[in-house]
Amino acid sequence: MNKQLTLDIKLRDDATFANYVGVAAKSVLEAGPWAYVYGQPGSGRTHLLQSCCHHYVGSIYLAGLGNLSPEVLDGLASLEVICIDDIEDVLGDVDWEEAIFHLMNAVKDQGKRIFIAGPKRASGLKVKLPDLHSRLVAAMPIETDELNDEEKLSVLMQRAHGQGFYLGRDVGRFILSRSGRDMGQLLDLVHKLEIETLCQGKRVTIPFVKQTLSL
Repeated sequence: MNKQLTLDIKLRDDATFANYVGVAAKSVLEAGPWAYVYGQPGSGRTHLLQSCCHHYVGSIYLAGLGNLSPEVLDGLASLEVICIDDIEDVLGDVDWEEAIFHLMNAVKDQGKRIFIAGPKRASGLKVKLPDLHSRLVAAMPIETDELNDEEKLSVLMQRAHGQGFYLGRDVGRFILSRSGRDMGQLLDLVHKLEIETLCQGKRVTIPFVKQTLSL
């Protein structure tokens, strides 16, 4: 199993390249020393970064940086892959911006790789440090995939299978028709169904979904 350093952040078991629907995973695998992954919350940014940590030996996934000190980045450039999620949480903090800037330079010098994720194109980020802004703009841009309903249905069915229960296409379409389209919210619904199927020992049918999810 790949060695993963996660600072107590548990990686999702199903966050793998094999489970990602879309073309962005291929771009991540082909990325150079600096890559910037962007897309709205729930669009797969975290999935892609955690996939890197499952895939590469000697990797680290960092999130919630606003609750940490910039010193947490010290010495990380020796790792093969560094993944920093939700960079917007610390933009505007000069100490954090300088730490990320120096880390990006050190990663390139040592022939390693860093993946940074944010909500919009790098050129649109509010960065105080001009040197960091230029590094982020120079990074390989990788946009998460905007999935259509059939692709979202495929993700829901795949996730249900991974969690040990069967989600039929008719049930999946019913969920899509009655809920929002944000993938994070949709996957939360699948997780609720997993819990209730275990508790009640019932098949996942449309009536069961109506009752369990109040749809």
